[in-house]
Amino acid sequence: MRRAIIFGSSVAALMALAYLWPTFGGSSVENGGARGPMCIAGHCCCAGLAEAQTVAANAAQERLTLDPNEFIGPVKEAYKFAEKNPALLAELHCYCGCDKTEGHQNLLDCYRGRHGATCEICTEEALLAERMSEQHSPVDQIRDAIRKRFAPGN
Repeated sequence: MRRAIIFGSSVAALMALAYLWPTFGGSSVENGGARGPMCIAGHCCCAGLAEAQTVAANAAQERLTLDPNEFIGPVKEAYKFAEKNPALLAELHCYCGCDKTEGHQNLLDCYRGRHGATCEICTEEALLAERMSEQHSPVDQIRDAIRKRFAPGN
């Protein structure tokens, strides 16, 4: 009888904790919620606070990329291209390693925040995609050219 009471109390406590966990700082059930996909007790392990705020500001403005006017030179051109061609960049892989370090899934993700501005590989990939796009190259050829130039071991 005593074991049943202890077991029942433990189960009830665990259920209450699971229900209240998001309220008291646990990670959000929704992946990609306001605090990001990998937040635990308010500490995001995959993105810095500034990056999270930048992405949140972009979402509020319904922008897919940062404003190109925040940058100069080739970086500005890369952000301009990303802003005008998000569907193309979403189909291209970035080979700088940000898929592992930042959780990026495609080249467009580099331009949603400031990563594209600080990474020469991302900038060069976007500018190569721009040149080939202007020559009306299909996405498969653009993808192959980026892979040949930037993939490790090539």
